[in-house]
Amino acid sequence: MIYRTGDMALYTVRDVFKNAVNDVVICQDQASQARPYYVLVAVKERETAKALLSIFQNNARDMEEEPYIACFSHGEQLCYLFPYHIERNLEAFSEGQINSPVERERVCINITLACLSSPLPYPLLYLLLDQKQIHIEKDNTVFFTPYFDLRELDPKTDESACAVRCVYLLIDILQKQSRKPLKSLNLLHKKLLSRSYKCFTEVYRDIRITALPEKKPKLFRRLRAWWGRNKDLLFKIILVVSVFCTIVALTMLMSYLIFGDFSLFRLLGGSIDKIGTEEINTK
Repeated sequence: MIYRTGDMALYTVRDVFKNAVNDVVICQDQASQARPYYVLVAVKERETAKALLSIFQNNARDMEEEPYIACFSHGEQLCYLFPYHIERNLEAFSEGQINSPVERERVCINITLACLSSPLPYPLLYLLLDQKQIHIEKDNTVFFTPYFDLRELDPKTDESACAVRCVYLLIDILQKQSRKPLKSLNLLHKKLLSRSYKCFTEVYRDIRITALPEKKPKLFRRLRAWWGRNKDLLFKIILVVSVFCTIVALTMLMSYLIFGDFSLFRLLGGSIDKIGTEEINTK
């Protein structure tokens, strides 16, 4: 299928999912030389489209940037265009990537920061958290993918509901592979039971003040990191030394073939015993 808006020709390259309310597809703009990819959310159900328009128009987050690139109609569908990022779903990559309590707390902090900085209205942010559209980079930074299943959209969802849903996710991350309860985990549990969370800044503050201090990596990790930073320079040094040794070896070989001995050794090694007719170091 082709979607058109402005000077963009958006060709569908992959269907993320389709249902009676909305479709989510990955598109490529073939009108651009760069051929960029985008996420397109096509709303098919009329009441949901009206609710979504109202949510974006009355976005209480007051962010400077728009949460979407473009909004346009395609036939009877209301379409929203979002940036595309290669997926690295948190659930799929966390087990092999997050290996310590410090890293788990750091990921939780990054998730909270991503929620704080997201320009999405709270009803849509809640959907991403609830539907676990959370992705993790190799450096443990976090981003969301706008794969909204709008069948569960509730326009009344506020920041408090988002913060509570976020805390449930953080607790699930913090309690994995934990030999002893973390202070951050205990505090989140306690305040969740008392229904104390009203905003993301409270969640961020509680994790931040109870998080374990970041320790220096072990010697092996530091050596591996040092090797990663300096391997190109070391390779160049080894290459220069190898070339020099090769030149010396060839020079010695040529000396032996021409003079019958290794003249270079006589120049570089031993002491000078005779200068002209004078003997030196005579016994």
